[in-house]
Amino acid sequence: MNAADTFNTPGAWYIRVLRNPMASIILAILCLVLDFFIGPFIIFPITFMLPVIISAWFCRSYYAYSLAVIQPLIRLGFQFYWPFPWNVTDSIINTVIRIIVFALFAYFVSRTARQTRELAKRVNLLEGILPICSLCKKIRDEHGDWQSVEVYVSNRSEVSFSQSLCPDCLKRDYKNVQSGD
Repeated sequence: MNAADTFNTPGAWYIRVLRNPMASIILAILCLVLDFFIGPFIIFPITFMLPVIISAWFCRSYYAYSLAVIQPLIRLGFQFYWPFPWNVTDSIINTVIRIIVFALFAYFVSRTARQTRELAKRVNLLEGILPICSLCKKIRDEHGDWQSVEVYVSNRSEVSFSQSLCPDCLKRDYKNVQSGD
């Protein structure tokens, strides 16, 4: 299994589950319910980070940003049900700080996930054994079609080709052409 398979394996059930935005939303709801029943004095901030991190890594980043904003706002709403020993201003300041921290985590995790996926694609391009024809040097792609080396590599990378002759081919195939003329 190569590096890109970690992200693209259709058979890994947990990856398919985590890629669904509803998984992050359900996890966020479970964290909020747990937080509500535990009360205002025991706080597990990592439980609020998990849905944000999972959605930032596996889903689109706007799901992570949405959870980064919505979760702290819902927790702020718990103030109307709990007897807080601190005032509303402190709760609002804590909520703003949580939103900023969660949004920063969402940004960095989604950026890291994007870079990791791009790197995995490049590694996948450079790994493996290429089935190549021993006569014409065409390469068989993943669909079974035969393509020239230039087309195959150009379609899978940012490489472009220029045509020229090496000295050995020039001597072998163009014996009569002198290099100085």
